[in-house]
Amino acid sequence: MSEQIEVAVIGAGMAGLSAARTLLDHGRDVVVFEASDGVGGRVRTDRVGGFALDRGFQVLLTAYPEAQRLLDYQALDLRPFQPGALIRTDHGFERLGDPLRRPGDLLPTLRAGVGSLADKVRVLRLRRRVRRDEVEDLWRRSPSSARTRLERAGFSTTMIERFFVPLFSGITLDPRLAGSSRTLEFVFRMLSEGDAAVPAMGMGAIGEQLAAPLGDRVHLQAPVAKVSPDRIELASGRSIGAEAVIVATDMSAAATLVGSAEHGWNGVTSVWFTTRQPPVEDPVILLDGTGRGALSNMAVMSAVSPCYAPPGRHLVVASAPGVGDHTADAIEQQLRSWFAGIDDWETLRVDRIQRAQPALPIGAVGPQSPRLPSGVWIAGDHRADPSINGAMASGRRTAEAVRREI
Repeated sequence: MSEQIEVAVIGAGMAGLSAARTLLDHGRDVVVFEASDGVGGRVRTDRVGGFALDRGFQVLLTAYPEAQRLLDYQALDLRPFQPGALIRTDHGFERLGDPLRRPGDLLPTLRAGVGSLADKVRVLRLRRRVRRDEVEDLWRRSPSSARTRLERAGFSTTMIERFFVPLFSGITLDPRLAGSSRTLEFVFRMLSEGDAAVPAMGMGAIGEQLAAPLGDRVHLQAPVAKVSPDRIELASGRSIGAEAVIVATDMSAAATLVGSAEHGWNGVTSVWFTTRQPPVEDPVILLDGTGRGALSNMAVMSAVSPCYAPPGRHLVVASAPGVGDHTADAIEQQLRSWFAGIDDWETLRVDRIQRAQPALPIGAVGPQSPRLPSGVWIAGDHRADPSINGAMASGRRTAEAVRREI
């Protein structure tokens, strides 16, 4: 007799863990099968010589509705970045802050040579507009490209290139701002309502927290080879029957398993350095507003949380969209030119992540059906929006649909 369970979830990333937690909370018998050696999917942290290295430069936006629903922020010991950013221009670093939350940033923000005074007023108008309606309403608005949306709002080319391009190159890995205006508006709302933050022990703590209540229901190093609506077959040959099967892998793995749509990926290169002295003391994100360098953003992670580095050392991460062969060298050269007083840049690791975020067409952004024509259920950020929030929301919605069905 073959094994039988109620719900099988394939994948222990943000979507799979959120689906499994939702089902468990409603008393369902759920088992998660994960091909890798750990939980979290693309959101993981590795300990290397006393440093906490996330897999790419990632942050959690604390205003994410799904994160607020599913995560215990206090237990994660979230460490926030300062609102706004330091932007590198031809005149050095200039602060574009959030005076509504940090009044002391008002004068530096007004003086910053990032855009005109009118541009900075337009930022306030954009902030007010994206916060006016419910979050769900942002996904119902007629989409255009993010760049077109900014141009129609009246932003100057200088403001777009010096602020929005490096900002969204880091968040959506979209340096051309060719993605959906819905995504831009959603992210901008999240940034205006909460903080960009990391758990004190690294981004991997998010997946670990989601997985903890599942206990031994999560099976690691258990790749699935074949899927049907009522059965899965592991690569080991083990066959397991189920009342429902949820495929919560990444977009490419889902396409291989069940033939779902695949729209391509945005990649990123993140380089992790250690130094004796921190390039900056503040927990702030730095953006390249010159447009002449390789990197789009950087941060001193040990300034955000001391747990990211051992005593006496500092941890720096710098990222650029894409995975070019010479990107890592170009990033190091750029940092050396920015911070000439630091001469001991030691590279700890280079992350070249080709499958960092799904590259969805403008019209495809937004929740999609949680069930495929074959009868298999599906969840993931490629079924919603490419973010931690999108993955978690897709997992929860799929689990709720499964619960109603069975």
